[in-house]
Amino acid sequence: MKKLFVISLLFIVALFGCANAYGESEESAGSEDNGVSFDSYETTEDLYELAKAEGEVVIYSATSAAEQVGVAFEEEYPGVKAVVTKVSDPEIYEKIQREHDSGVHNADIILGKGTNGSWSNDLLKNGYISEYKPEEIMKHIDEPYKSYEGLGFISEAITIIHNTDHHTEAPIDNWWDLTTEKWKSKVLLKDPLSAPDIQGVFMTMVKHADEMEKAYEEKFGEPLELNGTENAGYEFIKRLLDNDAILMSSMGDTVDAVAESGADHSVVAIASTVKLRDVVQKDAALGINPELQPKLSVPGTSRVFVTSNVENIAATKLFIRYMAGGEDGQGKGFAPFNNPGTFAVRNDIKQDTSLPPLSELNLWEEDEQYYYEHADEMHNFLLKMQ
Repeated sequence: MKKLFVISLLFIVALFGCANAYGESEESAGSEDNGVSFDSYETTEDLYELAKAEGEVVIYSATSAAEQVGVAFEEEYPGVKAVVTKVSDPEIYEKIQREHDSGVHNADIILGKGTNGSWSNDLLKNGYISEYKPEEIMKHIDEPYKSYEGLGFISEAITIIHNTDHHTEAPIDNWWDLTTEKWKSKVLLKDPLSAPDIQGVFMTMVKHADEMEKAYEEKFGEPLELNGTENAGYEFIKRLLDNDAILMSSMGDTVDAVAESGADHSVVAIASTVKLRDVVQKDAALGINPELQPKLSVPGTSRVFVTSNVENIAATKLFIRYMAGGEDGQGKGFAPFNNPGTFAVRNDIKQDTSLPPLSELNLWEEDEQYYYEHADEMHNFLLKMQ
């Protein structure tokens, strides 16, 4: 009898083990009762019917344009609510960790640039978030963006923005111009200690110090002398800040100041190309120099991830497809992002701006792993510069 009991117990354990190995986890089973999963394909019409039963999708986004997408989505798909919360990249990082560790299931989708690799290295690798890269969208994305962790969505660049009313031609053709007497106290930027995207550009310059050194020599016709710094990248940052660069609390404010500056004291900003939307929306006199040397910048690509405890899979898939412009790239969901200075990662979305497409911009390549490994080093260097 005792032997029979042990055999029965082993059978039950084995049975549950098989269910756990080949079936769905308890956490995700409820969300997949309708038959939809992140590995399946459904037409938009079928996704909509399934999403109506779920009722809503919750998004944490580092860009305010997603709020406009949410409004348009609800109009396009009545009965499915899109709850969009605008929070910064670092705040998303903290919220996802805190909520996951507390067993709270809030967000289904997160959208942002990933705080210099921390999303990929800390959240993705530790199971807080997952990738969802649907083939109907991925087939329209080229390298290197196709190989990014997460679904590459839109990109921007931190570069030098000038006032086009005061300058019929770009006043700066080399990053090192910003370190000269001519631009002393005339360069505005958000305090880099609180701006991960500016830190990303600075770290890229450090990584490509050889190109920065060559650009210096081409600009001034003499070798670069380091003043207690490790290489040309760090030397540029030091000279920029020592040239009385004006640090502000908001990147938007720096660009507004450029647009509003007088001809007798024209300033420039190191800021995101996203603010070039003001050229269309506010008739602002803003421009960049795509021929800036040694590079215009490095792309800052916003990516889409899904949380590991998604409760509304159909609504999540429907919202991502809609926001990405639909299967053909022509959908209305991408419209809030289709502005000058915001570059579509998809190759089938046509953008009507005077700027070159993303594939033609003179950019360094993003290296999230490098940023992640050197973020503390850059932070400490900037602290010493204060």
